[in-house]
Amino acid sequence: MTKTESVARKKCANYDIGKCLGIMFRRESGKLFMQLDGKYAGKKCKVECGNCNYFNHIVLGGSGG
Repeated sequence: MTKTESVARKKCANYDIGKCLGIMFRRESGKLFMQLDGKYAGKKCKVECGNCNYFNHIVLGGSGG
């Protein structure tokens, strides 16, 4: 397991045994919206590819990794 996946396993709310739950958040006009993103949901975790905005912005951005 790489360091990035280890961080995802410990800190990412979407990480579930190597797969992504696909729950994404966005803010519009002061309101927070949550939606299930089919591009991620149930699929292999993409943190190793650097292709997960949730991980990059929420997990790493909020905790410093």
